[in-house]
Amino acid sequence: MYILMLSTLLFAASCVNQKTKNETAKKIDQESVTAKKAAVHEEAQDTVMFKKKLQFFKDFDLNKDNKISEKEYMSMASSKFARLDTDHNGKLTAQEFDLVSTFAPQGKDYVTKAQFLDHYKAKFQKMDKNEDGYVTMEEMDVREN
Repeated sequence: MYILMLSTLLFAASCVNQKTKNETAKKIDQESVTAKKAAVHEEAQDTVMFKKKLQFFKDFDLNKDNKISEKEYMSMASSKFARLDTDHNGKLTAQEFDLVSTFAPQGKDYVTKAQFLDHYKAKFQKMDKNEDGYVTMEEMDVREN
């Protein structure tokens, strides 16, 4: 009788242990799938960011030396201002530029070319991590631009 009870207890413990093993295996599989999905998503984001960097360099690296000088960057910023200033009055209004409130001094509802360029000069200096007057692919974070 004791042997039968002991056998039954051992069998029950074995069943519980097997169930725990199965649940643990499922959790590991789910975590693995989640990790793989996250890795794929991160890789896709990295690819998008790399493509943005390449496009940025294509647009701004005018002499194609694989670095963007402050002069090149500011030249493109000046061209951007000219494109946005549709009425050619030397000021950008909210109708011409949706970031006027970010660029304009407090109390103003427009941005002058000098203010616009000052903003881009500060952006360039922030991107130029080693302060050598150039921005390279390694230094650049396209989210800053």
